Amino acid sequence: MYTSRIVLNTLGIENYGIYDIIGGFVAFFSVVSATMVASTQRFLTFELGKKEGHSQEVFGAAMTIHIVLALILLLLFETVGLWFLNAKLNIAAERMHAANWVYQCSVLTFLINILSIPYNATIIAHEKMNVFAYINILEVTLKLLIVYFLLISPVDQLILYAVLVLCVAVFVRFIYGAYCLRHFPETRYMLIREKSYYKKITQFAGLNFLGASSYILAGQGINLLLNLFFGVTVNAARGIALQVEGAIMKFVNDFTTALNPQITKSYACEDKDYMMELVCRGSKYSFLLFLFLALPVMVETPLVLSIWLKEVPEYTVIFVRFSLSIAMLNTLSAPLTTCVLATGNIKAMSLWIGTVRLCVLPLAYLFLRWGYPPFIVYAVVLLTDMLLLFVRIGIVTKVVRYSAVFFMKTVILRLIPVLLLSGLSAVLLSRFIAADSFVGLVAFTVTCLCVTAGVVAYAGLNDTERTYVVTMVRSKWGKPKR
Repeated sequence: MYTSRIVLNTLGIENYGIYDIIGGFVAFFSVVSATMVASTQRFLTFELGKKEGHSQEVFGAAMTIHIVLALILLLLFETVGLWFLNAKLNIAAERMHAANWVYQCSVLTFLINILSIPYNATIIAHEKMNVFAYINILEVTLKLLIVYFLLISPVDQLILYAVLVLCVAVFVRFIYGAYCLRHFPETRYMLIREKSYYKKITQFAGLNFLGASSYILAGQGINLLLNLFFGVTVNAARGIALQVEGAIMKFVNDFTTALNPQITKSYACEDKDYMMELVCRGSKYSFLLFLFLALPVMVETPLVLSIWLKEVPEYTVIFVRFSLSIAMLNTLSAPLTTCVLATGNIKAMSLWIGTVRLCVLPLAYLFLRWGYPPFIVYAVVLLTDMLLLFVRIGIVTKVVRYSAVFFMKTVILRLIPVLLLSGLSAVLLSRFIAADSFVGLVAFTVTCLCVTAGVVAYAGLNDTERTYVVTMVRSKWGKPKR
């Protein structure tokens, strides 16, 4: 998604804002999809972790649920969605035709993704992460080809862009489905009549709905608020900030995606000690990886944006820095959430996190109504997510019956000095290395990465972890001993 949207930076701020509004509107309804992703993946992984699982029955029930869900959402998109697009959104009249094209293509792409969820969940449950890597390379290559077609096409570039992205999505989803059918027998669809499978999956999804919906409301709902208060240009600034965040988060998400099945399977095998070890390592390593990649961008955001974009919308710099800070904080929470999902006891998490997170939208509305600048919404989200991190720690302590002190000591207290030292070092480096050109930016980035790596190695990792990292690096790149 973020790779393909890079093209929009060459089409002007207005077109970018239009696409971000439409994409956000469709993503608003993806809350249901998000809950089904978590539910399907959890139950498939749990069945594979058991000695005698029923993965084919779970897959069949999940596939039936997704088919019904796709039909219901199609009805909503083509009625309420179309009305809202054409009657309520702040889009110039001469661009409404293009906006409708983008909307319909986004809807079709979204529904295709809905139907592919059980297949993707199966690949993750089997921990075949190399498949994602290869297909992702293909997907990125196809999306980069869109640039060429946009340059030579005489038709409306925004419309063509939406159509080509849809075509890429269809092709990629076909590959995922074909791979699963060939390698995993349980993905051969059959209609399951046993109601207990449907009941377990839908109940789990229902409990998870509040937590997932709160994130969509806080994210895409804020996008709509910014459009209503400030117009499409601020939407463009927010879209660029999310794009920068997504480019970095992709590397972290690949790591956590590989880790999540192990957390669920360790719980299915009743090995809670190993599960909590995975949770703590996952939180710490995800944070450090994000910090390592994001720190140079956060320090030199103005230069990065000026090199990358033809025109940098107002507020983009502060949006990017806030967005990266929020994402970095949330890397700590993801393994904790996976831990609770693995147990299946998610009622407390859904209620607490959903309720607190839903407060973001009315608070953001009030601040904007009182005349605050648009970046106030990011400050609200950041403070809320800080609170939610400790809520998650408390829920894990209660559900898994594990000491919160252990997580605080091995993760939080280890990361605070790393964050302070690496951040201070990066700021000081920016004073001595003149990053006023592309060459200067490269020099600063390389130096910053080296310093951050040193800080992480000696302040963020213990002796066992340092030995493991050194051994892994030597095994991959070191010369074999004679």
